[in-house]
Amino acid sequence: MEIKLIALDMDGTTLGADHKSISKRTEKALKDAIAKGIHIVPSTGRIFAQLPESVIGIPGVNYAVTSNGAAVMNLKTGEVISNNYIGSGSINKIMHKITRRQIFCEIYYKGHSYAEHRYFKSLIPTKTFPQGLIDMIKSVSIPVDNILEFTLAHAAEIEKINIPLLSDQNHRNLWQTFSQIKGVTLTSAIANNIEVNHRSANKGEGLKQICRILNLEAKNVMAIGDSDNDLRMLQFAGFGVAMGNASDDVKAITNKVTLSYKEDGVAHAIEKYVLA
Repeated sequence: MEIKLIALDMDGTTLGADHKSISKRTEKALKDAIAKGIHIVPSTGRIFAQLPESVIGIPGVNYAVTSNGAAVMNLKTGEVISNNYIGSGSINKIMHKITRRQIFCEIYYKGHSYAEHRYFKSLIPTKTFPQGLIDMIKSVSIPVDNILEFTLAHAAEIEKINIPLLSDQNHRNLWQTFSQIKGVTLTSAIANNIEVNHRSANKGEGLKQICRILNLEAKNVMAIGDSDNDLRMLQFAGFGVAMGNASDDVKAITNKVTLSYKEDGVAHAIEKYVLA
């Protein structure tokens, strides 16, 4: 099996604890893989505007799967190769549920995140959603006065709805409610978070689009991830690697388990399975 493409989750996988930087070891491993002609593809739940410069700034990183596969990007041209929007009917149901409960959410639309500014001051970090992620949301999200009106006005082209920092009860209730909406899929990259996408939008489908363009097969792909929104990507890849900090569900379906993100697990996997 010859690896020609490495798909990398970002948070909890490639990035450090600050959710924006990578270690020198990881940077070297990525550059060494690119030098061998291997494609490095960030595959993330993040919107295009939230892609970390520490990764996409490396020469040779040309493609990305964003918004859990709802938008596949050519980073060199800025072109959206494929998109998979949630759909107006589902958006209407979901947004009325969220706004009725006065819950903070991010709306992913055309490569940017939008959020209602009045909630920014109430965002409090947790163990699983640290201050670094909150700072990123505040710095990258474009504030709007009324998120319901904004979202309904652009309902046909919404990539993803991200609902972080939920209480246990709100998480259970919303997950149960949204699970009954036909046409959407729910994932969770971290605890007490819900990510809403179109039912056929996932990282695995996004990678299929890139493989088609590059004339590659699944057997040529190594994917590395840690969370539930990585499952379809890891199932698609010919060689799946779970992070040491990954959930048990992720570890159960992968070929190998590497070190945790704090121990440069991505670099370790690339060095061991690709560069050796």
